Amino acid sequence: MKTITTLKEALEKIKELKTTYYFKRESEHVSIPDSVGRELSEDIVADYMSPGFDIAAMDGFAVHSEDVYPMKIKGSVYAGDQRAQIQRGEAMAIATGAMLPQGADAVLKIEDTDVRNDLLYGKSFKKWENVFRKGSDYHAGDRIFEKYHRIMPQGAALLYSLGVEKVPVYKKIRAGIISTGTEIYNGMIKNTSSVLIQGFMKEMGCESSFEGAVPDDYNKTKKMLLEACEKYDVVFTTGGVSVGERDFVADIIAQSGELVFHRVAIRPGKPLAVGIVNDTPIFALPGKPTGAFTAIEMVVRSYFTETPRAMRVLLINEDVILPEKSFAYIFFVKIARNKASSMGREMKLYDGEYNTAIISASPRSAVVEGYVVTNRDIEKGEQVNVCLFS
Repeated sequence: MKTITTLKEALEKIKELKTTYYFKRESEHVSIPDSVGRELSEDIVADYMSPGFDIAAMDGFAVHSEDVYPMKIKGSVYAGDQRAQIQRGEAMAIATGAMLPQGADAVLKIEDTDVRNDLLYGKSFKKWENVFRKGSDYHAGDRIFEKYHRIMPQGAALLYSLGVEKVPVYKKIRAGIISTGTEIYNGMIKNTSSVLIQGFMKEMGCESSFEGAVPDDYNKTKKMLLEACEKYDVVFTTGGVSVGERDFVADIIAQSGELVFHRVAIRPGKPLAVGIVNDTPIFALPGKPTGAFTAIEMVVRSYFTETPRAMRVLLINEDVILPEKSFAYIFFVKIARNKASSMGREMKLYDGEYNTAIISASPRSAVVEGYVVTNRDIEKGEQVNVCLFS
């Protein structure tokens, strides 16, 4: 029997694969809004200092830290006004974002003040209190973003503040998708897994194209796979990776390139195969839709992002009995009233022992809020870590 790769080993091999192949793409320059979700192909370095002057971080009064109460109030200054000036023993009303007056070195927030007859009284304070110092954000020459950094909305705003007009990013990954199986090719079964992959690639900020379906034929499958490897950055296949007489995909990968691993100790999703053909990573997913989804979620997703799923501790609403303890089981759950319960149990796909073969075949069973990963039985009422999809 072929060796089954542990989930930890599979993730390590995916990391190695990413190190070699993920950034083997050309770069381009895009607008700041279009840069969100993209990875930088160059470092971004500041050309100037920000802020260019000391500014008030709170509404209140600009004061000098060595002065004592009472202080004489002298006018006011707002964001956008020219820089004002105060003398020792004076204070000036100041709005958040306004330039700190010359002669001031602190801001006393308005909640801590008492004004009587144009004189200021208040709490004790320290030098530079409530002041956003000149150059606190960055100086000219500071490296703000490193190459490979993925731009988020807040990063896009910072790029704008830096004066960047066009952002150097890697081109989007292009994925080719192939569905195998005579039943898919003939239209006897809906090709749900190809839609799943396209949705996943869109979520990852990548582009994808469906190359077509191919019947259970070794030569036709090989031809379509090799052609796809010439056109795309990565290739996905669905079906044909189990141990059946017509499961050709893993053999084709091994004979045409390198089979990195085949079969992972997860359920659903065990038949997953990953390989390289013509310097192109191939992710060969199980044919069953939820099996394909689990293989993507648990293993393949790590090639495209290192951001983990958010996690929440909840009570399980039922007993979970595993048929074997040598696998990592993915238990898809619905969440209601701070408790987690199995979508598969609700659909009556199993009763008692967790039947991953049935769960794997159901596209609906994974339409849930999250999942639990376990290699042991779970008792009703036990606290579990739920990985969240949103």
